[in-house]
Amino acid sequence: MRKYIILFLQHLSEYSTYRMRLLVTILQGFVTPLFLLIVLSWARPISSVSVSDLLPYYLLVGLIYPLTRSRIDEFIDESATSGEVNNFLVKPLSFYKFMLTSDLSWKTLNLITLFPFILAAYLLLTPSGSVPQNLSSFSLSLLVTGISFLISFNFSFLIGLFSFWLDEFWAIHNIKHVVVNFLGGVVLPYSFFPLWATSLLKYSPFPYMLTWPVRVLRGQFSSSEIPISLFWLALIGLAVVFFQKLAIRRYSHTAG
Repeated sequence: MRKYIILFLQHLSEYSTYRMRLLVTILQGFVTPLFLLIVLSWARPISSVSVSDLLPYYLLVGLIYPLTRSRIDEFIDESATSGEVNNFLVKPLSFYKFMLTSDLSWKTLNLITLFPFILAAYLLLTPSGSVPQNLSSFSLSLLVTGISFLISFNFSFLIGLFSFWLDEFWAIHNIKHVVVNFLGGVVLPYSFFPLWATSLLKYSPFPYMLTWPVRVLRGQFSSSEIPISLFWLALIGLAVVFFQKLAIRRYSHTAG
């Protein structure tokens, strides 16, 4: 455990020097929401939802998105292609824990940078309430942000493992990106989805991967979401353990 803490601090120190990369990552979180706001400004309101109602939602999505999304599948593909995976076959380091430590340190730096902006946006754009209620809701959003990141990371890691079998992995990565962003509520909030779709989606992992903290901040939270999210976190985690063993075994045989 100690070696991963040291590794985390090393990554954190290293990433803190990448100020331009950090800025680009944060700005990327606003690209999709900004584009959709422009498009939807020309659209007719759907049911009781108006375009003006979407501004607070998309602003919070832009702030939360860099904290919950994971692109670790890209780095797994690069590691498999470049042969960097060999380091984990001879060193006493877990491939999964190394990737998690690396991604977690980057998210920590993002959180430190974005925290005051998220707090300000929450206080200005969400329904007002008593101070204890606001603090409770904000604290809960931090908890679900952590769960969302872990689900997103595990899902991305699982997808990335398929790069050990596929030569053209980018197609799978792009499909994952589109599906997760759409079903995860980044492209459109769930108020735009048919009722039957939202009823089905709440039992899938997608609502808990990217925009769950946004819904918590906006007071759209149900206690039943916690066990569902933990179920998917555990299930995807077990799938990661299983497929990682197969992937490393395949890589070892291929490299040998």
